[in-house]
Amino acid sequence: MDIFAPYEQAHKQEGEARQRMEEAERQLRDAVSSLMSQRQGRLFLRWLIHHCQCFSAQNLAAGNCGPSAAPDAVRLGFAEGRRYVGMTLLHLVQRSDPGNLSQLLQNREDEHDI
Repeated sequence: MDIFAPYEQAHKQEGEARQRMEEAERQLRDAVSSLMSQRQGRLFLRWLIHHCQCFSAQNLAAGNCGPSAAPDAVRLGFAEGRRYVGMTLLHLVQRSDPGNLSQLLQNREDEHDI
């Protein structure tokens, strides 16, 4: 019995997992590039980023203050999770093509943009 077999198998599995991850990353970049190439795709990405509230601060005073209101920590946690999704999307947009981010943030395509 080869005592190094488990370590060699782990190394092989790690390499395969890395290849799958790189392929998934490439497919995501391609999907973002496809969205960015279309006006409707850019509109959708802007809408999603807007709803993730990437560029707004959480206002605890604006929330419910009654006894059934969620504690501030829970609301902040939810807001940060939503913001994390939006920031991850922005990072993916930038990784797909460095010029995409500035194009996405310029929402002058028409007067109905979000």
